[in-house]
Amino acid sequence: MKRFIRTFLLLLYFLFSLTLAAQQKLSGNKSVASNTTGTNAADPDNEMAEGGYNPMDSLLNVGNPLDVKTYSYYADYIGFQTYTVIDTTLHNLEYYNPTKQALHFYQDLGITGSANTPLVLQFNPDISSSLGFHAFDLYLRDISEVELIETPTPFTQLSYVQGAKKENILRVQHAQSFIDKRVKVGMDFKLYNAEGYYSNQKKDVKNFSMYSDYSSKDNRYSVRGIYFHNKLVLQENGGILYDSLYSKDLETNRQIITVNLNSAENYIKYSGIGIKQHFYIAKAEPDFSAIPDTNVINYDGYSVYHYKKPYFDPITPLGRLTHTFLYSKEAYVYTDNDGSSNFYASLPNFPAEITSVFDSISHWKIENTFEYSNADYKDKLEKPKFLSYSFGLGIVTNRYGQDTIVRTISELNPQGKLQVFLTKKIRLFGSGIYSYRSDNSSSYLFEGHTEIVVKKNSVDLSFSSSSTQAPWFYQHFYSSYFQWENNFQNQKQQEINFLYKRPLTQISAKLGLIHDYLYFDKTATPQQFNVPISFYSISAYQGIKMGHFGIDLNLVYQGVSESDIVRVPKFYSNTKFFFTSILFSGALDLELAVNVRYYSKYYANAYMPALRSFYLQDEQLIGDYPYVDLIVNAKIKRARIFFKYEQFNASYMPQNYFIGPHYPNPDASISFGVIWQLFN
Repeated sequence: MKRFIRTFLLLLYFLFSLTLAAQQKLSGNKSVASNTTGTNAADPDNEMAEGGYNPMDSLLNVGNPLDVKTYSYYADYIGFQTYTVIDTTLHNLEYYNPTKQALHFYQDLGITGSANTPLVLQFNPDISSSLGFHAFDLYLRDISEVELIETPTPFTQLSYVQGAKKENILRVQHAQSFIDKRVKVGMDFKLYNAEGYYSNQKKDVKNFSMYSDYSSKDNRYSVRGIYFHNKLVLQENGGILYDSLYSKDLETNRQIITVNLNSAENYIKYSGIGIKQHFYIAKAEPDFSAIPDTNVINYDGYSVYHYKKPYFDPITPLGRLTHTFLYSKEAYVYTDNDGSSNFYASLPNFPAEITSVFDSISHWKIENTFEYSNADYKDKLEKPKFLSYSFGLGIVTNRYGQDTIVRTISELNPQGKLQVFLTKKIRLFGSGIYSYRSDNSSSYLFEGHTEIVVKKNSVDLSFSSSSTQAPWFYQHFYSSYFQWENNFQNQKQQEINFLYKRPLTQISAKLGLIHDYLYFDKTATPQQFNVPISFYSISAYQGIKMGHFGIDLNLVYQGVSESDIVRVPKFYSNTKFFFTSILFSGALDLELAVNVRYYSKYYANAYMPALRSFYLQDEQLIGDYPYVDLIVNAKIKRARIFFKYEQFNASYMPQNYFIGPHYPNPDASISFGVIWQLFN
């Protein structure tokens, strides 16, 4: 009860501070509003109220959030780039943890920055040769995940979150353009740092990227360069030794509860550089759009003469050449100064004489892709041509190193894409890539999907078929505790997806089949399941708004034919009840919410730090527990603030909220965050 009273008082203080700040903002803008014509600060749809942008007063305007757009290194369409207006919304502001998002949820180890695996069925085949580690994908920024920004004025976005047990999350983004937006530069830095509730649980994650984008004056040539760097230093405690100390609340000081590993650590470094160049073979057509169609304009009593549009020979589009270069290096190091810990005793052939461990594995990759497409300068999504296509060849060199063993594998990857716009509302897409390797293995991926858009409704039906070689880590591995040499068959997968979307509604269904599935068994050893596994999932999202009140409902039901091999909960839900209001004549946007997460019981996979992988276990059921959060989101001008009381029900329910075997979910905690956009 004392904890609840303290939290309630803190919440009142927070709301009172927001009210004062809003009143100060309102009083400070009175003189501005009086000198402004045609604006209404009380109107929530007014840009003045939404982003602090007043189109009638140039002295106040240093930037408009609507002009700031994001795009990615790889384009979704052939011939043109798609852009997304940068997020300025208040709703769902509190979802700062990558593992706990509005529509996605992952099983982690109870702390930001820890290893994680999805709770909803996901199978993402690696067509190109890879190591095969995926437990930290959410915290490793790949070149395809770098967020590039286009802005006419310098733009900076600062994000900061502070949580319990010295949890700190910081993000700094900056971008600006030069020379009529033909030169774009930017940088993005992310930091996740948390001490943790238990001993030897500290996580330190750093991501950095910088980019530059240039296009010639006639847009005939363009080049885009990106550098990215990831560094993760992750203490690994193997979970708590005695679950009863936690579940029976026998020890409230979490730091003195005994853990399985006291000095183990994972170190991950992943960095690289990418360069993409486009060159249109034919010159661009001259732009005479500023010259009127006629050379005479008649007015009352007089005429004005203009030059006629110059004549030019029509230029036949000859397509576009593209070259993509990528260099990357990833290194994984596992250390433990107490190598003989009983945590490893259950492993096959446990080497009891080991006193310390230093295991490392690395992967270098150089990729050159040459591509031709029939793309043209005039290609736009608003006015697409009927048929677009591209084809090319990728040349890849992979080098793997572990201890003194170094092996090189080369790849030739022919590939192609096709897109057909039957109408503006009916689109067909197809793509394929085949990978042939120097070790006489091969992989392929073929995908196709259809998009139908009718007003605010869209339907997407897709199909994919793949055959992928087992990752390097599954086939060849030599460490202090694990050694294996395997010759697995390709894992083959077919999948059909259906997606229906409209505002506030999303329904999706997935049906698939996997042959020769790769997994880690109960001894944390890689295995291949030779019986085909079928799987399905049905998910639905529905948003409901009734005046100031609303509900976000997200439901997932899923199943697999071999539930002893693929472990996921059958049912998952995330429901948010919220109240929104605009106060003080539009100076303050406020959202009060309660969020409830729930998933059914299942034997969640256990985690092996020495492998950075999850494996099967039959000892502990996880789930059947509600996670309830209290949330306050607020927006004053361009500053967005949230206050979150996470899992506040932990103080009133039995302590059986394990997120994974021997890994308790954090106790009730308070977090605070702010996002601020600056234009200068």
